[in-house]
Amino acid sequence: MSDNTLIRVRGLKKHYNDGAVRALDGIDADINKGEVVVIIGPSGSGKSTFLRSLNLLELPTSGSIIFDGEDIAAKHVNINKHRQKMGMVFQHFNLFPNMTILKNMTIAPVKLLKLPKAEAEKTALELLKRVGLEDRADAYPSQLSGGQKQRIAIVRALCMNPDVLLFDEPTSALDPEMVGEVLDVMKGLAKTGMTMVVVTHEMGFAREVGSRVIFMADGVIVEEGTPSEMFDNPKSDRLKGFLAKVL
Repeated sequence: MSDNTLIRVRGLKKHYNDGAVRALDGIDADINKGEVVVIIGPSGSGKSTFLRSLNLLELPTSGSIIFDGEDIAAKHVNINKHRQKMGMVFQHFNLFPNMTILKNMTIAPVKLLKLPKAEAEKTALELLKRVGLEDRADAYPSQLSGGQKQRIAIVRALCMNPDVLLFDEPTSALDPEMVGEVLDVMKGLAKTGMTMVVVTHEMGFAREVGSRVIFMADGVIVEEGTPSEMFDNPKSDRLKGFLAKVL
């Protein structure tokens, strides 16, 4: 495993109903430090299952996921310790409705990383400023738009100072006019060298920001390459057919 490889996945399978449904059917992939890996493919192709397997929100049927020098898919691994280094951003924000934005952002660093409250709040306020929401620190999630909530969800993940951020269709629950503000935050993160794995239907983002694009169908990786290779010169009929529908 090279020094630059952050996550190495080998032979990853996720089967349901005694193998009748093969959501993942043998995935091999490396995620390198500083990469923005964008995963595309039709609905039901296994994209989200693969992403959620990376931090064991989905428990694989078999295979290995080497992260930080340890196979986190092995039994008896302290997955909570590893999850602290893997930020996750979901479709539906998952903010605590009864807490202010500032509290939402600082509860994990204070409880899990044992950071002093003042230090956690200082970091949170700096991150809020970065996404243009410093004036919303004392607001509650119900007072925010969907785009604002998703920007908060991203910087909340950053408060844990993760090694990698995993995005599961972060714009699919948003009204179209709010998509851009969230993608802008993600583009800014990419420029800082943050390692990101992004499942998305936003082909413009994949082309513009992705350092590598993975196309999945039927639980396997059909093709992968740079954005220009994938969008301008697709090799497989499956990818050509997919792009014809979405572009």
